Amino acid sequence: MADRPRLALAIPTYQRALIVAENLAAMAEEVRALDVAIYLSDDSPDDATEAVVRELRHIIPNLHYRRNAPALGHDANLIATLCWAEAEHVWLMGDAMRVKPGYLGRILAFLDDQDFLFVRGHSEDPRMIPQMQGEEALAFIREALWHQTLTGATIYHSRVCDWVREQGTALIVKRNFPQLSVVLGYASTQPVKIGWFGEAAIASVAKLSYWRARAIGVFVDDWAALVLAFPIVIPENLRKRVIRSHSQNTKLFTPETLLSLKPSGEFSWSSLRRPHFLNAMHLPYWQVVGLLTVPTAVIAVTAATARARRGRQWVRNRLHRTASQTNR
Repeated sequence: MADRPRLALAIPTYQRALIVAENLAAMAEEVRALDVAIYLSDDSPDDATEAVVRELRHIIPNLHYRRNAPALGHDANLIATLCWAEAEHVWLMGDAMRVKPGYLGRILAFLDDQDFLFVRGHSEDPRMIPQMQGEEALAFIREALWHQTLTGATIYHSRVCDWVREQGTALIVKRNFPQLSVVLGYASTQPVKIGWFGEAAIASVAKLSYWRARAIGVFVDDWAALVLAFPIVIPENLRKRVIRSHSQNTKLFTPETLLSLKPSGEFSWSSLRRPHFLNAMHLPYWQVVGLLTVPTAVIAVTAATARARRGRQWVRNRLHRTASQTNR
């Protein structure tokens, strides 16, 4: 399509109307100036996001919206949104994510026929790497895979989107990681070109992640299933390293996180029997076992004390702000 834009932001969303409104309004001026399209695919059961879109169209003319009825679900909506967008490059963006001011133009200038451009979010890697191919590209995918779990850290060339459409129902999509299933599936079957934009160009509005209560199910079981499903990119001798890399780099499975998952049973003695549980932990075995011996009652008391402490601090901060405003 000759007149399609160079870049589209493709955003699958579910019941985050206010966050979507805040993020799109913050990006509106640059989106409009740079002719970036927005595609918003809504799985919400209510009309809140649709109402927000009606208002946003006054400041973002190239805004496309659709309401999915019935809802597609998390994984299917990500894939459907990626395939819906019409642009030379498609930036799959989580609905709590935004591009930082000034970076849309820099990203557009950096795009140079890469199949995938990985954009730095919470990585510490500041390098700017326009293009990697062959084994160098595959090695970088393995190195950065933990970071690319962030929905908003990958831009897809339209030929990748075409490939996804061609795969149809044959596309291997691993639960909770559809965006990475595309990266690994494509790299397993096609010569791949990868770029890395090493300036921290994306930010996220604070929110409760949908997977938080199921962190072990998602970032042990589902994460390991993803890693094991694509042996051409991640051979057997490198699997454990890649599986551990997520918690090692994000520090997801801290003692505090594991203890918070204990009352619900998400973290329990049976966790040790999960095939990849220990591989996914960055904590030593003795510490994990020690955490399992902490009684649930102690965890409840500790959590209540911490909540009370945070509440008192909030009140002190509020009183301090009020006093400061009064004295002006």
